Formats: sequence, C-alpha cells, structure tokens
Amino acid sequence: MQRKGRPASIRVRLSDDSGPGAVALALPARSTRPASIVLGIFFAIFAAVEWNAVSGLFRHSVNDVFDLSFLMFHAFWALGWAVGVVLLGGLAVLFAFYSESARLENGRLVHIPKLGPLNILVDYDLARIRNLRLEQAGGNDPDAVQVRFDYDGGANTLGNAMSRHEGQRLVDLIGGAGHDVPQTQEAPHTEPSKKPTSQQRVAAPEVPLPLSSQSAIALVVANLVPLVGVLFFGWNLADLMVLYWVESGVVAFYTVLKIAIVGRLAALVAAPFFVGHFGGFMAGHFLLIYGLFLRGVRDGWAPGAGAELTAIFVPIWTSIAALFVSHGVSFFTNFIQDREYEGATVSGLMTAPYNRIMVMHLTLIFGGWIILLMGMPTGALVILLALKTAVDLHAHRKEHGG
Repeated sequence: MQRKGRPASIRVRLSDDSGPGAVALALPARSTRPASIVLGIFFAIFAAVEWNAVSGLFRHSVNDVFDLSFLMFHAFWALGWAVGVVLLGGLAVLFAFYSESARLENGRLVHIPKLGPLNILVDYDLARIRNLRLEQAGGNDPDAVQVRFDYDGGANTLGNAMSRHEGQRLVDLIGGAGHDVPQTQEAPHTEPSKKPTSQQRVAAPEVPLPLSSQSAIALVVANLVPLVGVLFFGWNLADLMVLYWVESGVVAFYTVLKIAIVGRLAALVAAPFFVGHFGGFMAGHFLLIYGLFLRGVRDGWAPGAGAELTAIFVPIWTSIAALFVSHGVSFFTNFIQDREYEGATVSGLMTAPYNRIMVMHLTLIFGGWIILLMGMPTGALVILLALKTAVDLHAHRKEHGG
C-alpha cells in the first residue's frame, strides 16, 4: 500500500477566509456519522471509568503518608484519563458536524476538512503535484471514482467517491491551474554515499554549555545548599532523597510553562496530560523513597499524614527554594533568552524530564542504598552529593549546549 504524501503545510483556523482570486472546488459530501457513533461509544466507556475513578477519590480515607501517596497517584491517574475523555467527547461531537471543501489559491491546492468550528487547511504546492488522475472508488457503484494525485513520494486522495463527470471537472480545474505554475523538478532519489565527499556537509559537533554560564553556576550553588545541611545541620540520607524527589516536581513545574509557550492551544490538552502521567510517576517514586529511606528512620513522629509531611519537608525548605530558583534561572536564560523554544516540540518537552530524572535518581537510589547499609557516614553523604551534582551538571550542559 502506497504511503500518503506529506502536504506542504497543515494549519488549523477558526475561520477560513479565502484570498482574492481563489477558485472554489465543489467536493461531494462525506458521511462521518459512523465514526461519530464509534467515538461516542468509546467516550461513554471512558467516561464511565472516569466517573468510577473520581468517585473513588471521595471514598478514600487518609490515615498516613502511604494512604496520601496512593490517593495522589489515584488523582493524577484520573486527571490523565480525563484528557482522553474530553478528547473522545469533543471528537464525537466534531465528527457529527464534519464537512470538507477545497480551493485553488496562489499556486496551491488547499483541502479543507472542517470539524465543527475548526478548519484544517491542508496545503499542496501545485508545482509538485504529479500524475493527477481518476481511479475507481471502492464500493458497490462501478461508476464512482476518486481524484488521486502523487505528492512527495506518496499518493493522496481529494474528496469522497463521485461521478466520473464531477471527478473529471476537478481534474481539469486542478490540472489547468497547475499548468500556469512554474514546474519544479524533484530531485531523483539516490542512495547515500557510504564515504563522505568533500561536498558533503559535516555536522558541527555539539558544544556543551559553558561552566561559566548563569544557569550552570546557579545549579552548582543550589547543590551546595544540601552540602551545608549535611555538614552543619545534621541532614541525613532521608533528607537528601526527599530533596531530590522535590526537584523532580520543580522540573515538572517549569516543563508545564515550556509546554504552554510552545504548544499554545495544544497545551490545553498536553499540559493536563503531562501533569497526570508525571504526577503519577512522582507519587509512585515517593512511595519507593518513603519505604526505603524514610519510614522508621526517625523516631518521635506524631501520627497522621500532616505531621509526618511537616517533619519531612520543613527542615529542607531552604534547599527546596534554592532548587526552584536554580531551575528558574535555567528557564529564563536558556529557554527564553537563548530562544530554545524555537526548536522545541511538545512531545520532546514531555519526555525530557524522564530522560534526565531517571538517570539521576537511579544513581541516587543505588548510591543511597549502599550508604544506608554503611550506616550513613557523613563522608559518604558528601560523596553522594558530589556524584549527584556531577551527573546533574553534565546532563544540564549537554541539554542546553550549542
């Protein structure tokens, strides 16, 4: 089966204002009611699961930190699932009001599928359209045809099944408009040479972010705060593990800001979905840290989740603030001032925190387990802090390098 050709561009608009001189192309109506019904069925199933999940939140009692962690995991899961519910419901409604049209404008063939108020403008360069033709449409009508054309190494279809007379009219209009556009020659496909030649461009190696950069300095300073806590204020391994768990939340906070900048309207869906699945990851990660390094480490904790959380987080609040400032400096200097957002994608931003945090926290948990077996000597804690800082700094310089 031949793949679809990639269009020149795809735009989403709330209005579709054609320019002067545009030629409208009448396309036959396409029924999308079956798709709308199927989406509606899936919406009902997903909504029922969501209702059960949300109602379960109110039946969940919280007696200790374990209960609270499970409740938070449940809540984040429900948030991520709710995104699917909203998408399925919205698509079911939009497909119920589907229509499509096309036009010739400024040397382009513009195909416009319309989902309710959303106009999806799919642009094809007329000069690159090849082999414009009529093909037999699948179905019971032997006289029904479809307009097809080759584009960018693939084959695309314009509109639904139609009569041969209607199809030929479209072919004549598109072909006539294409003759008025200077034709471009597509480069022939050749196998890449295994040996580089003098004319082949060699990619410049990536240069890590300088150690003297503001964000690198802020990162090192933020990592020195827990060192002071270990040497002068009696911080132990449990404090460090909680602190670096909180850092994952700080990274997630700035990731949501990045998604909002890059995704714009798409962030209304992408940001809640990211918060849902990353929040579930954070809840599960805290349960692991709590079970390995926190529970039973300290004596004299008052019963109840609130008192336990106060005892966990209040002693390290200064270092939490330093981490928040450090990642804020990186956000403003690298992402905003250095315009990293120009090359960023929503999907890349959503996966980046996992790539960095997984490596760092596996290092911490493995090293922390060894230190726990050693009886948590201060020197070992200092070595762990230095190891974490080195891993974090290396990842930071690589991520923001030029």
